[in-house]
Amino acid sequence: MTRVAVLGGGPAGGSAALALARGGVEVDLYLPARPGEKPCGGAVPEHVLPKIDGFDPSPLPAVVSPEAVLEDSRGHRLALDLDGIRIFRRRDFDHALVEAALAAGAAPRRIKAERLERVETGVRVVAGGEGRVYDWIVGADGARGLSRRSLGLPPRGDSVGLGGSLLGIDPGLDWRRLVLAFPGMADSYLWIFPRPGGASVGIAYTPGRLTDAAARAALDRFLDDHLDEGWRDLPGPRYRYPIPVFGPWTLEAVRRGLSRRILLTGDAAAVADPLTREGIRYSLLTGLWAAGSLLAGRPEAYAERLESELLEDMEKAGRARDLFFEGAIGRWALPLSRAHPGIRKVLSDLLACRQPYTGLRRRLLGAAVGLPTSRTHTPCGP
Repeated sequence: MTRVAVLGGGPAGGSAALALARGGVEVDLYLPARPGEKPCGGAVPEHVLPKIDGFDPSPLPAVVSPEAVLEDSRGHRLALDLDGIRIFRRRDFDHALVEAALAAGAAPRRIKAERLERVETGVRVVAGGEGRVYDWIVGADGARGLSRRSLGLPPRGDSVGLGGSLLGIDPGLDWRRLVLAFPGMADSYLWIFPRPGGASVGIAYTPGRLTDAAARAALDRFLDDHLDEGWRDLPGPRYRYPIPVFGPWTLEAVRRGLSRRILLTGDAAAVADPLTREGIRYSLLTGLWAAGSLLAGRPEAYAERLESELLEDMEKAGRARDLFFEGAIGRWALPLSRAHPGIRKVLSDLLACRQPYTGLRRRLLGAAVGLPTSRTHTPCGP
């Protein structure tokens, strides 16, 4: 029987371990001692959730399709219907996914993996002074994790998320509206995502284009405007975290891992959207795709799936980043959307991860002249 070690208990690791265990593979799931939060909204597109066989997130506390407001640097505001997203606390979502994997037969290894060693029959994972040999490793341990380090992969192309999880207490934070703001500072944007019991807040930006100090100041001003100054006294972790976006380095890293029996997934593979920096959806999908390739006995199919499903769309997202944040789209998207219901629908679909970048420009132009605005295809198919 094939033996697989999954390193990491986030969306990529949990989805991979669940799919492998349900497929009859012997799986050890190496879990971090202290699962960390991330500066992300925690939103998951509802159309992705049914793809995770054996996982039912419906009992989890969630904010479902909240009211959304977009703001730009010139004071334009746009209210959007944001159907089809579900916002979880990450600790709830990740824990439930891991529990589903364990219920399906994955064995928990609540010990830190310290070293990966190539051996004739596979890969040895050294943890707590003990070595175990596996046929394959699923690396789901993040942008700075052991999987990437063992392959000699330096960070490349990272954006940064700076923010925190604010916990609402009485009297405290009671925020039910999702806000995205584009301050006109390089390729940065700010957010407030409502979560059960509080909110996730932050700013995403590219180091070298915006300093940490400028980003922090912009975030503080934004939160003062929307939450009043009392937000500073609210409990909850604050953090700065790399966001490993998709780029030419992604497939290079995945192919290097394949040559050493390591399937990189999620942040370890660098698959976050270059424009929105959204990554949870792609973490879940890459975990499922990695598991599917192993279950089919064709590990090389994993890289093929990444290329066929993501490469074209992510390249378009990378090219659109400057055009969106600092070019014509960024300057005119909100005022035009206020006048054109069709453009509002396109933006709503884009934010809810229903509209891929492939075909986006054509659909926006069509909406501007009153043509039907149905999306070209559902991104990231089954």
